Amino acid sequence: MGLTLSELDELDEGTVMDMIIEAGNDLCEDEYCQVADQHAMDIF
Repeated sequence: MGLTLSELDELDEGTVMDMIIEAGNDLCEDEYCQVADQHAMDIF
């Protein structure tokens, strides 16, 4: 994640866990990674 141990020490445990989860989501190759276009946003 590019943070030093002292930087991690200053963050909440929940924040660090969220960063780890989001980093894992960035690596997925399924439909989660698709970006919505304008048509999909209009339907939403």
